[in-house]
Amino acid sequence: MPSNFIFILHFHQPHGQLKYINERIFENSYKMLLEVFKEFSDLKFTVHISGPLLLYLRDTHPYWLEEMLKLGDIGTIEFMGGTISEAVLPLVPSDLRLSHITRYIELFESISGFKPRGFWLPERVWEPWLPEVLAKAGLEYVVIDDATLRKTGFSAEKTKYAWITEESGYSVKVLFIDEKLRYILPWDHPDKVISYMAEFSGDPSSVLLWGSDAEKFGEWWDKESSKRWLMDFFNKLRFEKRVVMVHPSEYLREHSVKGYIYLDTGSYDKMLEWSGGFFRNFLVKYAESNNMHKKALWVKNKLLKAQVKPEDIPLDYFMAYCNDAYWHGLFGGIYLAHLRQAVYESLIKSEKVSEDAINYFEASNIRRILADFDYDGNEELIIETPDFNMYINPRDGGTLFEFDIKKPGLEHNVQDTMTRYREPYLEGTNFNPDWYRRTSLRVHIWGHESTLHDWMFNTPFKDMSDLALSKYNIAFSDDPRVFYLRTIGAVYYHGVKASSVFVEKRIELKDKGYVARYIVKNLSEAPARGKIGIEYHLAWKIDRSQERKPWYSVNGKNFDIDYWLSEKLNKLTLHSGIYPDITLKTSRSIETWIAKLSSYARTEKGLKEIPQGLGVMFIENIELRHGEAFELEVEHSINV
Repeated sequence: MPSNFIFILHFHQPHGQLKYINERIFENSYKMLLEVFKEFSDLKFTVHISGPLLLYLRDTHPYWLEEMLKLGDIGTIEFMGGTISEAVLPLVPSDLRLSHITRYIELFESISGFKPRGFWLPERVWEPWLPEVLAKAGLEYVVIDDATLRKTGFSAEKTKYAWITEESGYSVKVLFIDEKLRYILPWDHPDKVISYMAEFSGDPSSVLLWGSDAEKFGEWWDKESSKRWLMDFFNKLRFEKRVVMVHPSEYLREHSVKGYIYLDTGSYDKMLEWSGGFFRNFLVKYAESNNMHKKALWVKNKLLKAQVKPEDIPLDYFMAYCNDAYWHGLFGGIYLAHLRQAVYESLIKSEKVSEDAINYFEASNIRRILADFDYDGNEELIIETPDFNMYINPRDGGTLFEFDIKKPGLEHNVQDTMTRYREPYLEGTNFNPDWYRRTSLRVHIWGHESTLHDWMFNTPFKDMSDLALSKYNIAFSDDPRVFYLRTIGAVYYHGVKASSVFVEKRIELKDKGYVARYIVKNLSEAPARGKIGIEYHLAWKIDRSQERKPWYSVNGKNFDIDYWLSEKLNKLTLHSGIYPDITLKTSRSIETWIAKLSSYARTEKGLKEIPQGLGVMFIENIELRHGEAFELEVEHSINV
């Protein structure tokens, strides 16, 4: 008796993907795969097209989608469902998880005319509550990795059958992707792959399931080689007596399930490695991931206040959960600025919808809120106006970690830059990870010999004070536009405390941004020496259609974004070509370090430098005697 073989291709491009990448992959991978499906229409394939990609293909390549659906009509392809944004469901609030699935089903039904029976689990991240949500969506089966079964403690042979599991009386059937098969297909010769599958022939109820990314064919592996491999593989399968291709629903109809089981949390082997065994750990590892996730929860609470029903929640809000921007493994993930920008755009749009619905600013155009925004047990300061938001962390150097522009058509988090983290693939290089989060309003006292390169490349022990990471106290003014951040810190020479300094940041809101007035005052008899540094990071708006390159201008000159500059100035303007100018203007001319903030991420094509924003450090040599102070005002504005 032949062994059953399920072949699943997962087609996905994330929300916010660059247009040229979408088109390159469409030309090299998706078109070629359609040709292969047509050539072997007598065989049985299973396909999942993610929500973001389904929307893109519907709007830009409807003919391709129509041809794929025709193959479904004649029984060549079985289509699986998913989440509307390819969200990893554990990151989604529990009361919206079902909506993420039903939104996809509704979209797919509106395009195809039929409802999927199976579910492609994003990143195959399994948690035990999932059966209830999947069953309520009317789904029969889900595909996960056999690593989850092994992590639960079951033997390897159990992965070659379907099982059933339940939660609160709701059940779903589970099929397991075979890890060994996933590693040899398509990287080994077709004969070796078929020989492996044939080892399980003789048991008519056994099943071998391969499920992975469609982009492996034509994008990760070149188009011609991919097509030759697939043609050879499927030609051989046509005449292979020991292996038969089936659809998941066909297999379940003929063989049902082996029994019932309960499963531990899990995912595929590499995801478990990257996440430390549990996907939600990415929210701990990357502050930027946690920031987006908690912003989504913040916006959700506003939607609830507006009494928006799940079915009426803006599609933008659901798209903000697209998983790619929240984690990092083999690909760029969270390091890809255009994906993070798309998340913030979607969240800010949804936030504006909810605020308008409840007349959020009826009592005052400025709302000052102390709340534990990120659920870490400490309060953050959130300033909200109809046109922008400021998020400040008083325990992290009194810094600005989110600065949202909310005007329609201009939705953007200007503070969406990325910290450089220690990654395994950077070990053995000259890379020094950032020792603080790359945000704005941070105060340093550098050694006199410190340079722009020391700052950007994190030369150790150059910051001689504890101000950068100090806890700041918040004081409010009677004027709702004004508030203060204050702390007392120390300056150290050779590890010994030399003097105490008082720091005050007076923040005043303006129509187009804010002004920060800095005072750094020496409280000790010993002088405070070094280089005062006032740090900002600016995220330009990325042109996802044309990918035009940003630039900046100072003192009447334009500079390429890659150009590092140390020059005396009192105004810097960041340009993107598709967004209003972002400007920093100082109250007097001051030495300024300017450098592109870049990170290095592993991608499917190797190590790649990824721009994250423009770093700006206002610098001045000081030798403050007792009672003397450094003062500077910096206006941060968006020309809207």
